[in-house]
Amino acid sequence: MKLTDRFNRVHKYLRISLTDKCNLNCLYCNPNAIHYDKLTKENILDFEEIQRIVRIFVNYFEFTKVRLTGGEPFARKNIGYLIELLGKIKIESPFELSATSNGTLLNGNLEKFIEKGLDRLNISLDSLNAETYKKISGTDKLSATLSVINQSISLGLKNIKINTVIMKGLNDNEINDFVEFAIEKKLNIRFIEYMPFSNNKYDNSKFIAYSDIKNIIETKFRLIEIANDSTSVSRDFNIFGTEAKVSFISSISDHFCGDCSRIRITADGKLKLCLFSITKDELDIKKIILNGSDDSEIAEKIQEHLMLKSESHPGIDELVNLKNNQMISIGG
Repeated sequence: MKLTDRFNRVHKYLRISLTDKCNLNCLYCNPNAIHYDKLTKENILDFEEIQRIVRIFVNYFEFTKVRLTGGEPFARKNIGYLIELLGKIKIESPFELSATSNGTLLNGNLEKFIEKGLDRLNISLDSLNAETYKKISGTDKLSATLSVINQSISLGLKNIKINTVIMKGLNDNEINDFVEFAIEKKLNIRFIEYMPFSNNKYDNSKFIAYSDIKNIIETKFRLIEIANDSTSVSRDFNIFGTEAKVSFISSISDHFCGDCSRIRITADGKLKLCLFSITKDELDIKKIILNGSDDSEIAEKIQEHLMLKSESHPGIDELVNLKNNQMISIGG
């Protein structure tokens, strides 16, 4: 059956966080100066629980996409075993298994993850300049990320996407450099608006709307809009005369809530109806599993809970004041 909410939005895309740990401290996610209560080993979903949750969404609700997120998903120990477990589900019930990563922990390991069942990779890259990369991420791991992008291409991964959060005064001067990079590598560069979270010291002066980013690109390149699939929230464009694409994710300036098809599971097993939903809107699936519910009972509770989903997320004034809404523990 289809997982449908009261606004007739069909949900078929699961994003599941594996950990709230990350080896970077990006300014828009979790700067070094900000403290949050980290999850313990006992709190997080184990691999068999994750496998069970994915099986429920795929088999009961016909989900076609599952994305592993974090924190940094590849910071989770023995993640290869989890990918193998999920790969076994795909044999009987095909779906796309992807991950979003900063790439720095993947060197030398990507091929085995693909062999175990990983289909696609989104790679976070917020600067092509080593100094700026370090300023944004708190590390000097740019070369490691670029290396994994090249490995992804050489291993034949399809539809590789580069995620770039643009912040005025930091990396907005690199917008067309990123487009050139996408053209050179024949990739999809996705520009993401800077979003407020309760642990990122959001500074509205650094915000730049997708329309302004697009205008900058169109001073040099011709963009041709293309239709995207029903699970995508981005505005997608071909770059005329090339094999590359440019996409925009406009969560703040022009939200796409009306087309939302996503369900999020946090690393500790909480189902979130929206990236910006608050604690009272969460369903504790880990607790339900530990209480002994069978798969059909869990599926029923998920369907019931979805009826609480709002038509759209709050406006910017409310978003900047949300508490306990850390991107690093939600999974983006």
